[in-house]
Amino acid sequence: MSDSNSKLILLKKVEMTITLFFSMILGILLLFFGRRLFWLFVGVAGFIAGLTLGPQLISGQSELAILLIAIITGVIGAFLAIMLEGLAILIAGFLAGGYLMTALVVSIGISVSVEPSVIYIIGGIIGLLLVALLFDWAIIILSALLGAQILMPLLHISGSVYWLVFLLIVVAGIAVQAGIWHRRYIVKRTWGRRPWY
Repeated sequence: MSDSNSKLILLKKVEMTITLFFSMILGILLLFFGRRLFWLFVGVAGFIAGLTLGPQLISGQSELAILLIAIITGVIGAFLAIMLEGLAILIAGFLAGGYLMTALVVSIGISVSVEPSVIYIIGGIIGLLLVALLFDWAIIILSALLGAQILMPLLHISGSVYWLVFLLIVVAGIAVQAGIWHRRYIVKRTWGRRPWY
């Protein structure tokens, strides 16, 4: 093996390690602090939407171009979350719902005759309605689901144990977020009708 090949392999390993590390941090932050860091939830939803929809919207582009679009989408989402909280949260609910519905259909292995974009839109509408109706609880549940979805591939679990571990992680995330939300970091929304608490 040549010296240039070994350097290339080492570089790939370092890139994979960095990617895994950031995925783990991102998943944990979403899982346990998605409601508190709602701008992160919106940003990640935008980033994942860019990665998911990018190849369909701009077919034939390199992976780097798609990654760049995903990063730009995520940054725009985070900026919107800070400047226009209500709109950003609704958009994030749609994007997270769409991604989670698509991921669920793929992981269960359900064969559907409709286009993947239709499944994404149905999931997006469900996510949007959840956020519009339940706001805090919807953000907690969606961010916990999104965080668990990011973390699960890092655990290398398959079969029926996968769903048990996934469910336990989601429940733990919801419990921690609900505890933080009620005890210490009450963040009242500034748009729409008054919160029920």
